[in-house]
Amino acid sequence: MENASIMVVEDELIVAEGLKMTLTGMGYTVPRTAGSSEEALVDIDECAPDLILMDIVLEGSGMDGVETARRIRARYDIPVIFVTAYADDETLERVKTTEPSAYLLKPFNERELHSAIELALHRHRVGLDEKKRRAIQFATSFAVEWFLRYLRDSRREGENPDRLWNKGIVEILDHIRLAVDARSVTVFHMDPDMEGAGSASVRYDSAGLGSSGPAVYAGTGADSLRFTTPLWRSLLAEGNAIAGEVRMLPDEERKYFEGRGVASVAILPIVKDNGLWGFISYTDATTRDWSDGEIEALMFTGDIIGAMMD
Repeated sequence: MENASIMVVEDELIVAEGLKMTLTGMGYTVPRTAGSSEEALVDIDECAPDLILMDIVLEGSGMDGVETARRIRARYDIPVIFVTAYADDETLERVKTTEPSAYLLKPFNERELHSAIELALHRHRVGLDEKKRRAIQFATSFAVEWFLRYLRDSRREGENPDRLWNKGIVEILDHIRLAVDARSVTVFHMDPDMEGAGSASVRYDSAGLGSSGPAVYAGTGADSLRFTTPLWRSLLAEGNAIAGEVRMLPDEERKYFEGRGVASVAILPIVKDNGLWGFISYTDATTRDWSDGEIEALMFTGDIIGAMMD
């Protein structure tokens, strides 16, 4: 994981500075070094590290490293690596309860430290990926089940089917948006006129829930995305996802999303009758990495949404 940030919790200043220099030399960033449990628990909110290197013995503190790690685990999802000179059974049993990512005995060399950090970051990343995948799949399944039940019950009350359908689709998208932690989830339909680069129009958008049908981006005066080249359409038609920072997109696509305050986006195709019906965009106002697990789960979501489109 490039440029991962690591917080060092060590009460001996010389040791802490030595670890900071070592970690920096390995390519990591060290936003903070904390000398006590209390300081670590305050600093963690400010620097949001990717990993914590924790000494077990913290002199002059009401808590040792094990208790600090336990509190961190209860409040945050951050991997912890213990560094200590103690390997007695009692200490090991206490450490186990915090489920640390690694346990390094002093003295250790740089290779051991680097290997422990990289393995911990990898396992944590894989775990987050799996959590995201399950959350997206659960949200999709739950939302579709809810919508079908909602549609069935509402029809009995004599409500307009088209209105219910539009409202239900947007509700489903909003469930998915929350699971993905995205700013918006938008369904685009390819315009019939496919000459030149082509374009697509917004069909549904979870960014603005309303009670009178599909919602569109507010305040822009436009609901159609024009393609710079046929490449975008070709990539989607072949079943490819397009994900990354908006600034890297072709001109028309970049302008469209930047005009809506979007910094990163994931685009997934909607295929019907062996043809490209449209696509779904998942957006974020800040830059973010769209993991393989997220994309895989969102592909499944696209299939479900595509089956519901007319």
